Amino acid sequence: MSGVRKFKVKSRLSTLALGSGGITAREALKRADAAIESVRGDCLVMIDERIAEIERRFAPTVPGRASDRFEDLYDLSSGIIDVALGLPESGIDHAARALCDLVDLSLERGVRDWEAVDVHIVTLRLLRGSGQAFSQAQRDAVLGGLKKVMLKRVGDPTTGLA
Repeated sequence: MSGVRKFKVKSRLSTLALGSGGITAREALKRADAAIESVRGDCLVMIDERIAEIERRFAPTVPGRASDRFEDLYDLSSGIIDVALGLPESGIDHAARALCDLVDLSLERGVRDWEAVDVHIVTLRLLRGSGQAFSQAQRDAVLGGLKKVMLKRVGDPTTGLA
């Protein structure tokens, strides 16, 4: 088989990426990390402000918290999700989403389970402070606990039973 000739064909994608003005995936990821790092401080400030507002209005020690607008708890939690890229690998985005789910289900069922809300608030504070130091298994356990709290306290939305 001495007459076999091999051709190396460059794909159009590799030509675009490596040709004039293109960048490699590694370089794109490096730039994305740098961009995230540049806004990280602002994201942390916004997370802290939202958690502080949640605690100021909805913590267990707040007299009359039940008369506050419950939908605002959803808005404040979703605001944490919006800026959670400032705390990657902390689980805070998932905890905030769990609080949004709790508020949604509570509004749907006409239930205000303040003990469940309290657990979610404490978890947000915990993950803000230590979530990045936790192992994935530890974060999964914490977040799994939030789901169990919601299902036990408010009910399983898939069955319609409380």
